[in-house]
Amino acid sequence: MTATPMDITPLITTATPALEARFLEPDGFKWGHFTARDGARLRWGHLPAGTADDCILLGGYIEFIEKYFEAARDFHRRGFNVWCLDWRGQGRSARSGRTKPDPRLFDRDADDLAQFVAAVSPRDHKRLLVAHSMGGAISLLALANHAPLVDAAVLSAPMIQINTGGVPRCAARALAFVMSAIGQGDSFVPGASAWPNLASRFGNMNRLSNHPVRGKLVDAWFTAAEDLRHDGPTYAWLKSAFALTTRISKADLLARVRTPILIGSAGNDLLVDAAAHLRAAALLPDGRLVTFATAKHELFQETDDIRDRWFAAIDSFVAEHIRPT
Repeated sequence: MTATPMDITPLITTATPALEARFLEPDGFKWGHFTARDGARLRWGHLPAGTADDCILLGGYIEFIEKYFEAARDFHRRGFNVWCLDWRGQGRSARSGRTKPDPRLFDRDADDLAQFVAAVSPRDHKRLLVAHSMGGAISLLALANHAPLVDAAVLSAPMIQINTGGVPRCAARALAFVMSAIGQGDSFVPGASAWPNLASRFGNMNRLSNHPVRGKLVDAWFTAAEDLRHDGPTYAWLKSAFALTTRISKADLLARVRTPILIGSAGNDLLVDAAAHLRAAALLPDGRLVTFATAKHELFQETDDIRDRWFAAIDSFVAEHIRPT
């Protein structure tokens, strides 16, 4: 079945959290679904600017379009038509009714992304891909397998390697494999849980952001909109994530990514391994790295001073690769 962006559906969230206007749906935002090749219906959001420059904005694990309303405004102000996508099983894309994550088929995710870009962005438009964490990992796979997909890509704390918190990575990977093999793949990994316990365990510890509001946007939306909710990672999800990171951290795959890449790395990232960002930037044919020493995992949800420096780096990158003078 051919993917189409034209299934425009009234998908405005019926319940919204009590947040500042900048964190809520922008005026003129449009919603709809596109149908992937296998028939899955994936939700998109769109903020049109009427230009020939498109920004494809993608979240990470557990995330959903609503979390990126502020970032969508930021790119829209920079003259981009902004297109957002909910990954399968997240937000309002192809939900099974479960809130626990299933093992991810990351090649399918990469194909979904390639289909989506082709469906919504005309070939004569300049295309900027912006993706966070797990979305950045999927983007690297898509860029390696579906070149040329976009003109340039910005990856925020991409999940190139997982931060295993001092546990040897080989041991964590082996545990995920063994637990899945003995039928415990649906069990939560240590430290993870179902929402709302996930919120109290992680959100209140400010593990993701130094900003008191941006760091709790997920919890605010999950509280307001039950159908957006998602739980923490399971062993089965972790096993598939380790399989992906093993692939995308290899030199031969990174060498196939000819797209110019800007990687934003957080110096205090507890979820992904910042050292892998440095290595990947060196192995990519056209990669560059910018590091924010005091930042936590979510650069787009950080304090204003970190966000301002992050967007300054993005603006410089865009001027070079999307809008050269």
